[in-house]
Amino acid sequence: MSFRLDLHNHTNASADGLLSPRRLLELAGARGIDLIGVTDHDEFSGAEECLRISQENPRLPRVVAGQEITTSCGELIGLYLTERIPEGLSPEQTTASIRAQGGLVYLPHAYDTQRRSTMGRKHLEQLARSCDVIEVRNGRILDPTFDRQALALAARSGALLGAGSDAHYAGEVGRVFVELTELPSRATFLRLMRVARPVPEAGLRDTVRARAYRLRTGANKARRFIYPV
Repeated sequence: MSFRLDLHNHTNASADGLLSPRRLLELAGARGIDLIGVTDHDEFSGAEECLRISQENPRLPRVVAGQEITTSCGELIGLYLTERIPEGLSPEQTTASIRAQGGLVYLPHAYDTQRRSTMGRKHLEQLARSCDVIEVRNGRILDPTFDRQALALAARSGALLGAGSDAHYAGEVGRVFVELTELPSRATFLRLMRVARPVPEAGLRDTVRARAYRLRTGANKARRFIYPV
């Protein structure tokens, strides 16, 4: 059995989010997502509402409450937060604020130069070393080169590999996800994702005692990863 994690999505709590918390969860559930990260821009109320709705209805996806935070140099995401983090802090201050809540630091769309909100490149190498997860597949990125650069950054820094739909509209929900053989809790998230490593597509057929870890995007070819049992 496998479980699908979509770690980066938005509700209408953000100025540019168009989905209500309930609608986001219902769409994600209908599209096979088991755990969803709710990461509104500089807001936390939508994530809190999604968490409440999910806890009341076990048939809906489980929720990771987070926030996409505008730092002085670009955007960072905090996962497993308990309260809102103010915008405008330095990346280092933002990272410390996420850690103070016991949260995880997630770097989104690291090389997408088509967004003004992307973290400045001169900060990436140093910042990546303090991140838990680097997003190597983003559902709104138009140039796959940006994702390949993010994958290389994760390899250099030793960060875990993340993926998210970055959904703002109904049609974007569930387009990108991470597939694991266990549904992670806050306590097990890093442990379950830490041992992932990229392998060639054909490698899956020849690998013995391996479990699949996949990043998918719509009808595009799956990017596959494995980790040892």
